[in-house]
Amino acid sequence: MATWLSRLFGASAETPTQNRRAQLAAVGEQLEMLDIYELPSVVAGRQLVADTAAMMQLVGHSELTGRLDPTPALLRRPDPFEPYRDTIEKIVNSMTRHDVAWLLVTVEGADGWPLAVEQVDPGRLNITWADPARKIVQTATLDGRSIDPTKLRPIKFLLDGATPERSPLEVVRAVLERLIQVYRFSSEFYSLGATPPYAVIHPNRVTADQATEFMDQWLTARAEHRPALLSGGISIETYQPVSAADAMLLETVNYLDAVAARVMQIPPSLLNVTAQSALTYSTTLDERQRWLQLGLYPGILNRIEAAFSDLMPRGQSAVFDTSNLVRMDFASRITTYATSIGAGIHTPEEARALEGLPVTPVAVPEAISPNVEGI
Repeated sequence: MATWLSRLFGASAETPTQNRRAQLAAVGEQLEMLDIYELPSVVAGRQLVADTAAMMQLVGHSELTGRLDPTPALLRRPDPFEPYRDTIEKIVNSMTRHDVAWLLVTVEGADGWPLAVEQVDPGRLNITWADPARKIVQTATLDGRSIDPTKLRPIKFLLDGATPERSPLEVVRAVLERLIQVYRFSSEFYSLGATPPYAVIHPNRVTADQATEFMDQWLTARAEHRPALLSGGISIETYQPVSAADAMLLETVNYLDAVAARVMQIPPSLLNVTAQSALTYSTTLDERQRWLQLGLYPGILNRIEAAFSDLMPRGQSAVFDTSNLVRMDFASRITTYATSIGAGIHTPEEARALEGLPVTPVAVPEAISPNVEGI
């Protein structure tokens, strides 16, 4: 029987059962090492938040004169040794992973106010707090060397006394680890009890050992991606059962992906995950405005604004220019400008400036000589 099956399927003497188990064990070990921050929905969500925040420029505002022009160097390029985008992206990623982003003042002006800062990874810092509430830094070392603790400024994300320095993703780690278990289950789906969508039909009655050996030969052929050779009345019957396990697996993945989006305060549609709500928006602009007002601004942007405002002189503040995120189409902008100009809120030149257009040239009258004939 074994020799006949070997000739039939071209299989080696080694059975694939142990190989299959070893492969599944290797996959399981890889998934055991998988961290919640490596889940696709978490990676996409954190990158979306960081990219969106980094595309918006911090600008200065004065209580007396309005927007500061030019933008202070601290806001235009907080760290002189890297682009503005890199600094903001690192701040956001540190907040969403470690619950805190640390700013180290590196340059101060003659008046004592900071001119430049560096975003420092929390793993490089060793902090000793002076109070149980963790408000005042007593001592600090950076890469093993002592630094002035008054030069450090934290931007904390989740202010919860019960979970100090734990990001929202860390708070729901147990739920996200269940998502990893779902991925693990799907990788071992058929080995854990699900029914393959086909059956191998043998015309004769076979013993348990013969059936096991037969299936080992079949699995070997499948693993080597070779076409099957059926003879002696053997046939394959395929079907597509819809089992409860299949439905529950997909529903669980969709639900837990939606949990990751909800914790990061991102509308499910922006992460391409299944929404758990019937509330929908007709345009992309509506969805972005909803995210800005209910998630992105109160969750991330406002905290960064407050941190940089504390580094500026009294009466000045840092504000994100969110116009890029909620920018309307051209026709809608022109209609808005016309209404604004008619109400006296903007002048035509200010509207042109908002569109990046040059100032309208002023018509200069041309002098005409009175001696020209025909005057």
